[in-house]
Amino acid sequence: MNHCCPQVSPIVCDPIQVIQDYYIPQIVPVIHPIEIVKQHHCVPIPHHMYPVVIREEGPMYVSSHKKKSVKKSNKARTTSRKR
Repeated sequence: MNHCCPQVSPIVCDPIQVIQDYYIPQIVPVIHPIEIVKQHHCVPIPHHMYPVVIREEGPMYVSSHKKKSVKKSNKARTTSRKR
């Protein structure tokens, strides 16, 4: 005896949803403004000056040929030293 089952209709279920996420980079500009302020400041720097006075003292010698009076020299020189 051959027992065969009768043919049945298939059961179709609701579909299962599978989500696949894809990420695409999108460039968004972010602007960071920079302001440069140039400030100028006066800074005092010493500039040392050394005035020199040359003075002669003592007897003044006069040549025997011509008698001239010898005047004292009061020249003043200014020198400066750089750092």
